[in-house]
Amino acid sequence: MPFANSGGARIHYVVEGEGNAILLVPGLGGSTRQLAKISAELASTHRVVTVDPRGAGQSDKPDLRYDGALLAADMAAVLDDAGIGQADFVGISFGGMIGQELALRFPDRLRSLLLASSYVKSDAWTDRMWQVRETLIEKLGLAEHFKLAVMFLFSPRAFRDDAETVAMVEAAVGANPPDPVGYRRQLEFCRDHDASARLGKVALPTLVLQGADDILASPIQGRELAGAIPGARFQEVPEAAHLFMLSRPAEFARTIRDFHAGIGRRATAKKAV
Repeated sequence: MPFANSGGARIHYVVEGEGNAILLVPGLGGSTRQLAKISAELASTHRVVTVDPRGAGQSDKPDLRYDGALLAADMAAVLDDAGIGQADFVGISFGGMIGQELALRFPDRLRSLLLASSYVKSDAWTDRMWQVRETLIEKLGLAEHFKLAVMFLFSPRAFRDDAETVAMVEAAVGANPPDPVGYRRQLEFCRDHDASARLGKVALPTLVLQGADDILASPIQGRELAGAIPGARFQEVPEAAHLFMLSRPAEFARTIRDFHAGIGRRATAKKAV
């Protein structure tokens, strides 16, 4: 069970498969367990490094401010510990915000960015969502909050057609609720994240994915994120909410592979000119 040391904090990660490395990072309160189906899909063609971000899973959960420099350094420490020079980054929600910071602070460690259900900064709608969630946690506690929050995370289609995944997420949270301190620190980072003035420096091939029905990180915010990164491409996923990739792991893995293949084709064409 590998752990990287990042400034004295232990950061847990899991490695599966062989091939070009993918660094896979979950959303707020998420862990390697949550992304197991996605990593299994990708591991047939890639070396997949899935991380428990600081504050979640089996990683340490120190009660201090989690800023971009700290979280990016955690990811670089994981790559170092796994013996990986460069990786393609795939981040979901909070994980996508970590990816933005990693691309800005350690650009030589990444080949590409895929940012799903993320944003460049909170807006008036998201600010209100964070206020609501913080109030629910304060009044009801984390476990009860998640019973309501799952309505924000999955689409009506997922509830109808993939009740198994929705139930799996609810059961996993019930059996292993996030650490209150770590969750609060991650939430604060998400709430305060703003890379809008810096992302123009990113020079990596980037794909931004947003669910059409996502009310936590809307397609409006997805387009804003893609617009902040030079050359980034935006793709809206129909009938999809915030955690669409959990109920559609094969489709998500295929999108990742297609994105990487497109980068390869463009690089080959550029050399031929």
